[in-house]
Amino acid sequence: MMQAFDDTLMVQIMIHSPSRRSLLALLLSAMLTGPVFAGEPVTILTQQDVYSDYLKFLKGRDPLSLTRFDGEHSRRDVVELVLVQQALKLGGNTRAIKLVTVNATSDSYNRYLKEISTGNAALGGNSVWEVDLKPLADKVYISEPAIRQGEFHAGLYTIPGNSRALAASDRAAVQKLTAVVADSWKPDIATLESIPIKNLLKTHSWDSMIGMVSKQRADVVLAPFQPTPDLSFEAGSQKFVPVPNVKVGLQGSRHFFVSRSYSGSATLAKALNSGLDILRNNGTIERAYRESGFFNARTAGWKLIN
Repeated sequence: MMQAFDDTLMVQIMIHSPSRRSLLALLLSAMLTGPVFAGEPVTILTQQDVYSDYLKFLKGRDPLSLTRFDGEHSRRDVVELVLVQQALKLGGNTRAIKLVTVNATSDSYNRYLKEISTGNAALGGNSVWEVDLKPLADKVYISEPAIRQGEFHAGLYTIPGNSRALAASDRAAVQKLTAVVADSWKPDIATLESIPIKNLLKTHSWDSMIGMVSKQRADVVLAPFQPTPDLSFEAGSQKFVPVPNVKVGLQGSRHFFVSRSYSGSATLAKALNSGLDILRNNGTIERAYRESGFFNARTAGWKLIN
């Protein structure tokens, strides 16, 4: 990559070689289209809890050379953080990668969208629903779908001690439960309303959601299926398990996105899409979601209740 020009050299060209103004213009143009961001890292934003599990999942391994996506601490969000880095590399990105986090105790989803759309981070390390990205189309480049329409199935998760929720084996029984959802999660709200669950509580964050289920102020929360033997996950020192034999389908596709305000954004977006095409065509995306438990063969026969 071309290095930034020395200021003294630029002044000398202007003073001693007036006839070289056209050359100087070309040099300045080159700086604006490439080297001005050559040394600036690409900041990828993710949630704090995802980043913590990502580090535990990697165990010091290089995310760019990873070929297996199963194992302890693997889940959809974690493998997406790996996939987006692999896609950028395969698409030709040579800039350094810097992972940054947004705190999960606030309305982290909306903040996640805002930090990227305003250019405070280059792109998101986790996919976002297309319905939330379309209003931001003038601020972000939207990638090809990582999760396509009809591919997102989720479980209704509760705590092992909630016998009422665990016994809800059909749609009619699920309708009588109390669910909790973040008020900014539009597809989740639409899904729960389509069942319909009549007692639907809304809060601001994932931490608040799992806290309410832990205290049995709510019975269930929507969550992707996990690769663990019993499909469970742990959050806030509490184990969560899916209500057996029922699942829901969320409508829409999910995409990665790049801030248009970030330096070199068009080049990054092109690299991301090129890399995602490679990962799609060689089966890596499907395998990553399957090995992380998101595409889960064990729940294939469960009843879809919406």
